[in-house]
Amino acid sequence: MQQIGGRIARKRIHVRIEHVQHSRCREDFLNRRKANDEAKAEAKKAGKTIVTKRTIPGPRDGFTLENVKTEILTPIPYDIVREGIKY
Repeated sequence: MQQIGGRIARKRIHVRIEHVQHSRCREDFLNRRKANDEAKAEAKKAGKTIVTKRTIPGPRDGFTLENVKTEILTPIPYDIVREGIKY
């Protein structure tokens, strides 16, 4: 549903049933939760604590290009009069 002004308009999509798929994000969550529970159990046996929160990877490392030469390109003139003439 989408709010347009002061009213709510229903949206409809027309899809064949063969094309509908379940989302896999729930499956990923369940796998991650299972792995976290196992890791916590092992850490508890060892008497340690672990952090199971996901972290953002952050920006990638920078790099410098070496041995690169600049090349200046000039456009080819476009002549509209000659374009229509057949030789």
